[in-house]
Amino acid sequence: MPRERCVVYGGGGFIGSHVAEELLKHGIRVSVFDKRNASRQNVAHIADAIDFVEGDFMNPVDQRDALRGHDYAIHLIGTTIPATSNQNPVYDVESNLISTLRFLDACVTQKIRRAIFVSSGGTVYGSPGKLPIREDHPTDPMCSYGIVKLAIEKYFGLYRQQGLDYVILRLANPFGERQNPRAGQGLIVSLLHDIKDGKVVEVWGDGTTIRDFFYVKDGANAIVRALKYAGSHKVFNIASGKGLSVNRVLDEFRKTLRLVFDVKYLPSRSFDVDRNVLDISLARKELKWKPETSLTLGLQRTWRFVLDHE
Repeated sequence: MPRERCVVYGGGGFIGSHVAEELLKHGIRVSVFDKRNASRQNVAHIADAIDFVEGDFMNPVDQRDALRGHDYAIHLIGTTIPATSNQNPVYDVESNLISTLRFLDACVTQKIRRAIFVSSGGTVYGSPGKLPIREDHPTDPMCSYGIVKLAIEKYFGLYRQQGLDYVILRLANPFGERQNPRAGQGLIVSLLHDIKDGKVVEVWGDGTTIRDFFYVKDGANAIVRALKYAGSHKVFNIASGKGLSVNRVLDEFRKTLRLVFDVKYLPSRSFDVDRNVLDISLARKELKWKPETSLTLGLQRTWRFVLDHE
């Protein structure tokens, strides 16, 4: 029996490289799609086990060619971040929403068995009415990034009418090895790199902002579980289910990693919600998934990686 095949769009990135690893563990043949001349450093250790496909996600021909012959597709590509998406919403829509509509067309044409979209549990809900946030909580994103992610979710639902099976995973705040500290996302890794470089740690607001941090390999496991999920639910929160303030994270740096550093508090940003903690009970029940890695172990592995890599 031939091995099942999955193409991971954005598979050379932070989350995608861990997803590729997890797919291989489950015996699935992996193709990694990433932009031309993209760094292959994140997947160098599995280069012999994967197919690396270069292309432009905005090009429908590249999208179609990458999908051909695959059973599954995982969509991890994004061109914007929450902090800057409001500066150019038109680009956000053109590069993310329009490109994804072409991707959905290609999935239907190529008869993909299931597509996975990795959405944003940190932005699609907006300011929460209560915590933890369930999947049926009202959605009122405060930045273009979250609006576009939510619009993509809705279009996945539309394409279900054309026969496309899918699952959407709303990830909270993943952290871990291979996260780019200069990408504008990833508080933990960004701060750890600043500490390594001897810089003053800069925090937006007074440090009481609460986020839901979880280890990236646990998230990768959830994504692979979603490929084979046989139930009827289409949207799942993926997170730790626990809230930590930024100040608490800094305390963990001091306690767990024995780090010494200075902190500078900056004015808060208008698009940052005060609290975000996701309810993961649906993923526990339906996907049989839960985060397995403690914050302590995740921080230790991440710090070790930061020390060993530029």
